[in-house]
Amino acid sequence: MQRLRRPKIGDIMKMKILQALSTVAWVLVASSAQPQDAKYVLRYAPPADTFKSAIQAEDYEFNGTNASVQVYQFRPFNGNIEQQFQRTLLRDWIGPTHQEENVAGKPTFQKVAVPGADYAIAASFNESRVGLARPHNRMLIVKGNEAAIVDASAGTAQGWQMAVARLNQLAGTFKVEGAPAAAPLSIAAGSAIAGLYQGMKPKYVATMQNVTGYASYQTALHYYVFSANGRVHRAYDKLEAPGGRFDFDAAERRDPQNSGRYTVDSGKLVIRMTGENEPIVTEAPRNGILTIYSVAYRKQ
Repeated sequence: MQRLRRPKIGDIMKMKILQALSTVAWVLVASSAQPQDAKYVLRYAPPADTFKSAIQAEDYEFNGTNASVQVYQFRPFNGNIEQQFQRTLLRDWIGPTHQEENVAGKPTFQKVAVPGADYAIAASFNESRVGLARPHNRMLIVKGNEAAIVDASAGTAQGWQMAVARLNQLAGTFKVEGAPAAAPLSIAAGSAIAGLYQGMKPKYVATMQNVTGYASYQTALHYYVFSANGRVHRAYDKLEAPGGRFDFDAAERRDPQNSGRYTVDSGKLVIRMTGENEPIVTEAPRNGILTIYSVAYRKQ
């Protein structure tokens, strides 16, 4: 059997740029079934010379260029995920700020090797936005019945070329491992944290201005709601809790990416949202105030 050679992301993009303009993106896969705690996690060293977005976890913007890369962590899936990827590029699981508007031409797919994964596939394609070509590359990583995606892109071919070396370094650090078990949540800690917390946070808003798309961030209400038994959900604008009861099952089916589990470990509140590699670790609420990513949330 011929040994699979792991191509560099930069080589893939160079080939696409010769054919036409291209960008890089790696994406994560979600499940239509009720989400579960992921068994696996994609480990990596954060890319060099980047800054991390405060809006979305595992979203890295490159300094000096218009390129970025997002990591969407493992979650369960149903059906043939490879066929879904080839048919739709799993666009629906990309954050709204990074979704392609359309695909110009036919994407190309190439299997790559990621340590610990059952298999991985990189898709290269061009996006046409307002008459400008934006190259993309999206990597699907599969282990068992779970999948992750890493999605990188740049606004121009020149911007991508400036980020190639740093993306190559990032790709070389990928490794699939078993997800660590969380510390058990005590009844006392769960009861103390349970409730609805309200804060104000920037929200991505896309509108139409004249004939072109326009996007911005606007400050909006943002909520976290915690159950006494370790479940958590977050949402903008409002959370429906008729009779003071919140339906975590329905929320998780409807919006798995904003659902998760939490525990208290050594006095710290540890929140693991579905599809995010890095947990949110912060101080437990004090006097009804919970602080997450510098946003203060008040218990309602």
